[in-house]
Amino acid sequence: MSTQSDLVLTIFTLNVWGIAFVSKDRSQRIEAIATALSSGRYDVVCLQEVWVVDDYEKIKHATRSVLPYSHYFYSGVTGSGLCIFSRWPIEDIMFHQWPVNGYVHKIFHGDWFGGKGVGLCHISTNGIHINIYTTHLHAQYDAHDDEYLAHRAVQAFDTAQFIRLTADGAHLSVLAGDLNTHPGNLCHQLIQHCAQLEDTFHKQPAENQTGTFDCSRNSYAVKSNVMKNPNGERIDYILYRAGLNAQVDVLEYSMPLQSRVPEQEFSYSDHEGIAATIRVTPQSPEISMPSCYIKDRGAIAATLKAGITTCADALNKLAHDKVWYLGVAGSLLVSLFSIPAFTEIPVTYSRTYQLTLVGTSGVIFFTMVMATIWNRMEYNGILGGQMRMQVVLDRVTDAYDTVDIEKTSMTTGSSNTLTQPFIES
Repeated sequence: MSTQSDLVLTIFTLNVWGIAFVSKDRSQRIEAIATALSSGRYDVVCLQEVWVVDDYEKIKHATRSVLPYSHYFYSGVTGSGLCIFSRWPIEDIMFHQWPVNGYVHKIFHGDWFGGKGVGLCHISTNGIHINIYTTHLHAQYDAHDDEYLAHRAVQAFDTAQFIRLTADGAHLSVLAGDLNTHPGNLCHQLIQHCAQLEDTFHKQPAENQTGTFDCSRNSYAVKSNVMKNPNGERIDYILYRAGLNAQVDVLEYSMPLQSRVPEQEFSYSDHEGIAATIRVTPQSPEISMPSCYIKDRGAIAATLKAGITTCADALNKLAHDKVWYLGVAGSLLVSLFSIPAFTEIPVTYSRTYQLTLVGTSGVIFFTMVMATIWNRMEYNGILGGQMRMQVVLDRVTDAYDTVDIEKTSMTTGSSNTLTQPFIES
């Protein structure tokens, strides 16, 4: 679907909700998704929550004639759940695993076991270079008490930095995936501002504001949530940025899947799939900085400050958690040594005492690990993210002087190339 000078491609993304033994109708839905993707409508497909590798293989086999190139990003215990399918050869692959990603003991949340991160596949066709990124940020399990906000903020910022630092050689860079954040929220702003991405959703008609999760058209949506907000939540995105030598235009944004799997009463997933058709037109290297690089410096700074504050709050909470865990461990240790020292255990209760001793020892071990090893790992992960945000904030704050110098150089005919990542017109 390309001409000699430009390329038109359609990108599709979907969180397939593929948790083994948990996700409803998984096998039937995976088959339906594979059938839909084998239609040849899409040039690039990004999937999330493909937790069962056999499901990836099924989709790969079904789409081999139209999407012959693919990659599954293995990571963590269960795999990252991320995979990319492409009509064109995948030339390079990279995966960045985030330093913080939930808690190992919260088994029912499960994010930690996936070793989540952001995946990159570099594609090239007819001399046009495309970077495709896919990711799935940590879920928000409680909107009123979001214990994972700092984790998600670090993930969002690291994703933005990963994109910004690897996108320079591409005519087009696209991030497609489940960001688990609403438009305008902190994590959304960190990604969009810091990576300088545009949202393909803006091509959608203004009257159509249907979200991608918990919306009325989805059979798995929570009825009480639909009653409050029939449009649901928009947490899945296709974001993009043009390269220095390309003109990029969004031609269409859509939800291409039907509300129900054909001849079934259920949807393809608990999320809605979205697609965007984009035209890439190569330009002369001498053109000016593309519009996606020109951002409001104040908005970027405000977003970074909010991220830094979120990290600071999390670090303070970690300090309190460490004291709490040590207090619990210390109290239990004192109890263990005090009971046999001051109380004679009747023979009839010796088995109960032994079981209590084992259970209490297990709790002491857990609290000590949480107060030391795990606390330090989480602290370092969030502190590192905070420090990286501060470096970028300092650079943004000082951007005016740099831009003034570069503008002067360009006016006087200097050959220096304008490459500052954060500027304003």
